[in-house]
Amino acid sequence: MKKKIFICGISTECCSYSTLIQNKKDFEVLSSKKLLKYINFPFSKYDNITFIPNKFYRSLPGGPVDKKFFLKTINNLTKDLIKSTPIDGILLIMHGAMYVKGISDPEGFFIKKIRSKVSKDCKISLSFDLHGQMTDTIIKNIDYFAAYKTAPHIDVKQTYSRALKMLIDGILKNKKNHIIWEKIPVLVSGEMSSTIVEPCKTIYKNLNKFNKMKGVNDCNLLIGYVWADTKRATASAIVNCADDNIGKRICKKIALSYWNKRFKLVYDMKSYKLNKGFSSY
Repeated sequence: MKKKIFICGISTECCSYSTLIQNKKDFEVLSSKKLLKYINFPFSKYDNITFIPNKFYRSLPGGPVDKKFFLKTINNLTKDLIKSTPIDGILLIMHGAMYVKGISDPEGFFIKKIRSKVSKDCKISLSFDLHGQMTDTIIKNIDYFAAYKTAPHIDVKQTYSRALKMLIDGILKNKKNHIIWEKIPVLVSGEMSSTIVEPCKTIYKNLNKFNKMKGVNDCNLLIGYVWADTKRATASAIVNCADDNIGKRICKKIALSYWNKRFKLVYDMKSYKLNKGFSSY
């Protein structure tokens, strides 16, 4: 009998200081064949899996997401999911820096609801932007995690593939996976943490070296999102692993590699120091 994987998501990053509220008109919706084409994964290779491309809501970076729109959207996605059950896996495509007034962890809220509607055997794989925010609620309700490793982002489709490959291996091969994560109390803007310049260039390059270690499945480093004034806003190291002890050790190494270079995180273009005063212009 064919396995079934449901695909959906909602993705945006929000500046909590903006007065421009995002609503239905701000989101593009990809579904069916358009969504499969967008993900750009070799789906046809897996004739033993039925992929169900539901809906992916995405918008450009903007202000907070309207709460009523957010709740209605996740309710609609959840209803579609229930209609497709029983299923074996879910791919969630998200950003990780959404802001909805009155909901402290929108992604966690959504993922927890998704998890509650499927069996405990259903595996969930999550794809994030590297400027996303991680929480315990998210970690507790997923089985696999993959985030971009480039900023500017040139590995979006590769990240979707990583998330899907881990999910498929878990379903078809029952490949063991644990997710270890650790907060890093550092928060800087994207302009100070580009992966095309140091120190992030080397830090992110080393993630692929860790991936080659026995017991490690996939390593990630989230820089976090500075423009949303939330308690969850911080950097974090996240490791998918078959061995808990190895995962914890590597996660600590990744976290320290970023922490130890925190004072090297500077603008990679000409910038102005506020403490000098504007009169120096």
